[in-house]
Amino acid sequence: MNDDRPAPAEIFSHYRKLLREEPWLEVAMCWTVVVPHDHRPFSVADIGFRVSGGTRHEVHEAAPLEALPYDDGVHPMAVEPAGSAVMLFENNGFLGSLPEVLRRLSRDGRVCSVYWNVEGDNRLSYAADGRVLVGLDAMFWDEWAGADFAVLEPELRAMTELLSGDEDDWQAAAMTVVELVTGVRLTGEWLSGAHPYLTFQWPVAVEAAGPGTGA
Repeated sequence: MNDDRPAPAEIFSHYRKLLREEPWLEVAMCWTVVVPHDHRPFSVADIGFRVSGGTRHEVHEAAPLEALPYDDGVHPMAVEPAGSAVMLFENNGFLGSLPEVLRRLSRDGRVCSVYWNVEGDNRLSYAADGRVLVGLDAMFWDEWAGADFAVLEPELRAMTELLSGDEDDWQAAAMTVVELVTGVRLTGEWLSGAHPYLTFQWPVAVEAAGPGTGA
């Protein structure tokens, strides 16, 4: 965590409020933030190649989230720079939670992602330099232990302390971790705006875990 950023409790309060104001977020979403090491955000086209692994995908002009296509087999993802980082958002999507995608996105940088769906499946992930280092079930935060916790110990401990009195707010706490790790905030204004987006055909490429790219 960076001392010049808002306190975890303030960030947590922001996401609790956002989830109340945008209740559709609680159902299913995937929010991913990519932070390049050289502070120059990857282009939308580069993000498309990294997510797809070279499989079929298309780059589109800016559009609001509700206008993105959700036809069978099409997976849309809003993509936009946020300072030196890049924010990726999927309404009812999951690509940003896949280990193979996280590995590719984190080459030359680091990535933090949170995902959940209507069935309660979820993942809080962190990857850096082509390796997935954290993959946790955010709903069962009181069971965390081991190497995954140690990688992001300050941020994850802040989350568990927040949840000690508000254990039902695990979604807001997981979003708090993403902001603590990346310095990027998801807002209602961003969600209501128009953003460039990508569309992918399922499945995206799967890579064999190799030196420097595996989990």
